[in-house]
Amino acid sequence: MSESPGADTGSAAGGASPPVGSDELEQLRQLVLTVERDRLARLEHRLGDPDVRAAELSAVLPESLARAARRDNRLGLALSAVLDEALAASIKKNRRQVAAALSPAMGPAIRRAIAEALRTVVDSFNQVLQHSVSVRALRWRFQAWRTGRPFAEVVLSHSLVFRVEQVFLVHRKTGLLLQHVAADTGFGLDADLVSGMLTAIQDFVRDSFSVDAEQAVDTMRVGDLTVWVEQAEHAYVAAVVRGTPPTGLRGVLRDALEVIELELGQAFEAFSGDATPFEDARHHLEGCLQLQVAGRGERSYWLAPAVVGAVVLLLVAIWLAISLRAGRRWDAYLARLDREPGVLVVSEHGGVRRSSIAGFVDPYAADPVALLADCGLDATRVSSRWERYVSQEPSIVQARARAVLQAPASVTLALSGGMLSARGSAPHRWIAAAGERAVTIPGVLGFDASRLGDEGLAAIGTVQRRVETIVLRFGVGTTELLPGEGATLDQAVSVLQELAAVVLQAGIAVRVDVIGHTDGTGSEGINVRLSLARAERVQSALEARGLRGLRPATQGVGASQPLRSEMSDDDRTYNRSVTFRVTVQQ
Repeated sequence: MSESPGADTGSAAGGASPPVGSDELEQLRQLVLTVERDRLARLEHRLGDPDVRAAELSAVLPESLARAARRDNRLGLALSAVLDEALAASIKKNRRQVAAALSPAMGPAIRRAIAEALRTVVDSFNQVLQHSVSVRALRWRFQAWRTGRPFAEVVLSHSLVFRVEQVFLVHRKTGLLLQHVAADTGFGLDADLVSGMLTAIQDFVRDSFSVDAEQAVDTMRVGDLTVWVEQAEHAYVAAVVRGTPPTGLRGVLRDALEVIELELGQAFEAFSGDATPFEDARHHLEGCLQLQVAGRGERSYWLAPAVVGAVVLLLVAIWLAISLRAGRRWDAYLARLDREPGVLVVSEHGGVRRSSIAGFVDPYAADPVALLADCGLDATRVSSRWERYVSQEPSIVQARARAVLQAPASVTLALSGGMLSARGSAPHRWIAAAGERAVTIPGVLGFDASRLGDEGLAAIGTVQRRVETIVLRFGVGTTELLPGEGATLDQAVSVLQELAAVVLQAGIAVRVDVIGHTDGTGSEGINVRLSLARAERVQSALEARGLRGLRPATQGVGASQPLRSEMSDDDRTYNRSVTFRVTVQQ
């Protein structure tokens, strides 16, 4: 019994299970949740890595788009705005690449449109042949030749009151063509293109002139074609009418549109770009293709073959005569242009009724359009297209130089080897400016004015000689003028004033020196001072008498520059003086 407690204590210490710790719990989690953790890690990697998501999406995206397109049109509507912006940006950035991509499809479409148009012309020509040899037809042919209109158009204008040629049913909101009917099955234009242009015109008018959205253009006219437009809630009808339609035609168009809106209301509400449900509207539109032809008015009959042959030969002879005369006049016109300097013909086509010519013409050459009348040609029947260019022909360069330099009538210009030579006489200012501007004229390499008289220098030279002949004499050893020299001083003031005016007009700078002299007596030092004092005395007297425009300079030369050899007292008296010297400054 005494050992029981010890035994019990040992059993509790060695055999009881310890509490579960955190490490063991973590081991248990790893054993139980290892697979799920791996799956979650892979899923997190797929969702967090953009490259993995892009690769997976690229594998299913084509099939998803195909299924969405087969189910309905919601995907196309959702992507239309994005594709429109992307296409617009691509066209702005790579216009040449877009044009190169479209050219393989555009070429066959254009050729098909041309073929359809030619087939329409042939069909119309076959119909016109029925009127080819009647009296009325001959009269219409003469009218067509006189007015320059096609024969088929003249026939139609005489026999047709009005004709609804085409009717378009266009969805008002989207501008898409729903149905189109035409009286002529050979209509060669793209009906979708025509409806698109009609919608563009309506949008242009609303946007440009602030027109209410419910208002629209209801009438358009080009020549004898009229387009009437009637609108309803969901669509509008555009009828192309040739001739003069009656006012009741609008009621017909309006009634047809109302019936279409009533019968196909659900189709309009569910419209998503598919025009198939609107085939039922076709018979209503065909009911609008109305036609009204005028009564014959006169009985057509056949002429005898001989008369017809004679008339045909006469018309052929007249046509040949007119063609021959027009050809001679056109050849004379081309020969005239070939002789004209500064005119270069690039392309030309001469015809009886219409002619065309294109080329280049220098602004200082003869006007090719004005020369048409000189050759007997009507300028209204000639399509002229002349572009400006700079000719290097000597006569044109010479004319351009005269115009650019504004040469006076007294100047003659001549060009040789690129050197522009001037002869005659001209103002000094013009000569100086012409020498600088001449070399800027195309075709002019240099300017020679050596044979050109300077009118300014000539005028100055005339007054200069008068100034330099004036002599003011003084007393012995003084700076006082001799009695009677006051009149000479007044003359000097008058002539110097005239010189100042000529210098100002000519734009030439001159120097005027007032030079004092003495006789040979006395020392040279005293004579130099005395002569300078005499020059200064004269300068002061000139200014006191109102001399303006010139600033004379004084100079004393003593007895070093005598006016006369001192052989007598008169010679010495003459040397005691003041003279003037005028120097042109270039």
